[in-house]
Amino acid sequence: MDDEKAHTLRILGVDDEEEICRIFLKLLSSGGYEAKAVTTGGEAVNLVKEVFFDLVFLDIVMPGISGAVVLGKIKELSPDTEVIMMTGSLMSTGLMKELRKKGASGFLQKPFKLEDILEIIKKKQKE
Repeated sequence: MDDEKAHTLRILGVDDEEEICRIFLKLLSSGGYEAKAVTTGGEAVNLVKEVFFDLVFLDIVMPGISGAVVLGKIKELSPDTEVIMMTGSLMSTGLMKELRKKGASGFLQKPFKLEDILEIIKKKQKE
């Protein structure tokens, strides 16, 4: 890994379930990453305006602003940020294609294992 990519990844978790945010923060902070977690799309967009995140894990189904809208705003503000969409619902091929067009880098089906998140992060670090 070259020095430029050796920086600590900044990772944002966005999920309306507070428990998922707590677990996310605990896991990533203990792994040495700069992690933040928020429970609304509005908070996520405001954070992305202030701070560059290498990676965002974003729930699709949330009250208020949907994950699809938040994805578009994040990619508009920060095109280099990778966004992984998460959902507990079954994702149709059509929805996945639509989210990819908006800039989604990948998808995680809930319930996921913590190893799934770590695998995505490790791939990002190798880039």
